[in-house]
Amino acid sequence: YVHSGRTAVEVDEYSTNPTQAFTFYNINQGRFQPPHVHMVDPMPHDTPKPPGYTRFVCISDTHSRTDAIQMPYGDVFIHAGDFTELGLPSEVKKFNDWLGQ
Repeated sequence: YVHSGRTAVEVDEYSTNPTQAFTFYNINQGRFQPPHVHMVDPMPHDTPKPPGYTRFVCISDTHSRTDAIQMPYGDVFIHAGDFTELGLPSEVKKFNDWLGQ
């Protein structure tokens, strides 16, 4: 919501209990979307960025399988976790090398 010209982000009621949050949203994900979650359609990876916008590129759960990913141009890159399969140093190095491309 907006208050005094500022946008406020509401804290999810399950934010202090990740196990309960996972259980609740996992069970209900097919028939329920929290009211503060707005689903968007993904854009093709080669969609030009409109002037004056900041593009966030967010991915997760790549599990050392980054070879086939077509990454769009972005200003901010967020990898939200699980970038290795087993957590091996060689996987971390491979991921770091991929980031550097």
